[in-house]
Amino acid sequence: MKKKNRFYIEEVVHKYKIDLTNISLCLDNEWIQPITLNPVMLDQEDISRILLIIDLKESMGVNNEAVPVILHLVDQLYYLKNQFQKPPR
Repeated sequence: MKKKNRFYIEEVVHKYKIDLTNISLCLDNEWIQPITLNPVMLDQEDISRILLIIDLKESMGVNNEAVPVILHLVDQLYYLKNQFQKPPR
């Protein structure tokens, strides 16, 4: 299994130019599941979800109530994609 890259919040803010309030919003609403909580460490999947959430909210006008619904649908799409990519048994 490939080891995931881990980033401290400060690294994410600096490297990806993500505002700390956006990260806090995602953590507070449990829209992302960090690798560790003390200290908070994020992986690439968490960062991608934060960027998606920012895009949904800022570019598409999605409200906080709709975000978990959209994230759930995206998760289902990825799950189905992975199921179709598995070789038959």
